[in-house]
Amino acid sequence: MFNEQVRAILGARALLDDNDPRIESKWEELTEILSRDENLTLGFIQVCTKTELMFLSEVFEEIAYNLQSKRYIELLYSLDKRYPDLDLKRHIEVAESYMD
Repeated sequence: MFNEQVRAILGARALLDDNDPRIESKWEELTEILSRDENLTLGFIQVCTKTELMFLSEVFEEIAYNLQSKRYIELLYSLDKRYPDLDLKRHIEVAESYMD
């Protein structure tokens, strides 16, 4: 159920042009659902596709701020190694800076 909800939001986001103002609402939806439960979020991120991860990187910082989870950051770094072509490192470093 959780994974399907996240995928539905990601799918709607993927259909939007990068300049579409409705992107903001998709970012808010993603941030809200992925900030609810750390374990569900980590579980989803571990099995998400490369494309899903690319769209998720748009909200890494907000999720990091809300979860305040070292495990979340560590998982993002491991995914950066898995998909080096996505160039996630700077997104992850910014997300890490959002933690208290």
